[in-house]
Amino acid sequence: MLNKKRTSRVLSHFLVTFPTAPHTEITEKGEIVYSEVNRENVRKLEAYVEEMASADQISGSVNIQKIQDDVVKLWNVVKSQPEISEEQKSRIKALYDGVVRSLRKAPDNRPLLHLKRRVGTQWEYSSNLTGVYFDVLNEIATSGTTFKDKNALITGVGKGSIGVEILKGLLSGGAHVVVTTSRYSRATVEYYQGIFQRFGSRGSALTVVPFNQGSKQDVEALVDYIYTTLGLDLDYIIPFAAVPENGRQIDGLDDKSELAHRIMLVNLLRLLGTVKTKKASRQIVTRPTQVVLPLSPNHGLFGNDGLYSESKISLETLFNRWSSESWGEYLCLVGAVIG
Repeated sequence: MLNKKRTSRVLSHFLVTFPTAPHTEITEKGEIVYSEVNRENVRKLEAYVEEMASADQISGSVNIQKIQDDVVKLWNVVKSQPEISEEQKSRIKALYDGVVRSLRKAPDNRPLLHLKRRVGTQWEYSSNLTGVYFDVLNEIATSGTTFKDKNALITGVGKGSIGVEILKGLLSGGAHVVVTTSRYSRATVEYYQGIFQRFGSRGSALTVVPFNQGSKQDVEALVDYIYTTLGLDLDYIIPFAAVPENGRQIDGLDDKSELAHRIMLVNLLRLLGTVKTKKASRQIVTRPTQVVLPLSPNHGLFGNDGLYSESKISLETLFNRWSSESWGEYLCLVGAVIG
């Protein structure tokens, strides 16, 4: 475990690097090269938050009125054709009316990054929650944030991952972070030690634990180590461990597919259940642990990825189970749709 001496000073974490954007190039050999580049005209986090809050509008180069006029002309031509039956005209008229209605609709002012709330059995965009979210982001951008006295568990913290960037932020804000690794070695420990030396702040601590998320025994031992040996109660769980299954269609599912499903779904649920059991046995009912679920828009759209999409879409059932089962007072859920 790595730590730095505690202080009474409240720590604030600021993001001082330039906001970046994804950049993809295809070489002459057909290779895809991905990199992160500085965003144009966005030098500070405040400007990046403002950019994210702006609605994803249709480009101004598209003349909506001209498109609508052209559709009207097309309809006039079609309905004047004598060889078209009345039934065909009715069908075309229905299509025409639908296109015109869609063109007359007000533009969707929903930012690409937005929040949804549950309405009945559906999840609908909430402009109110999204506004609050961006207000908080703007406050963080201008005043910083703190994770002093907060405890977090992160899985899936490999090089170049989303998890490792979250780790840097939590350490900068003064949190005690427990990270797991399936490749526990001197090189691995030195890698995390380098991160801690660069980003760790006063009061922060980093504990690196060997862990096989495919093992029920390891899941239970990890949670017991956190609550019994370290004496912590988790404020955050960020279970981002994943196993790629590229190239596997339904006729190619194998033992790796089953292991991946166990890691990304079965034992993730088991991890949350074990934390709930520890909190219940200690009667910790006033500070539920915030869980950030790694969701995905990939519900089979990409294909050739084994049981990956099944693992991700199954996590969404937790939002229903939160209210229908008995663990809601111990865990809070938020879903981050990544991709």
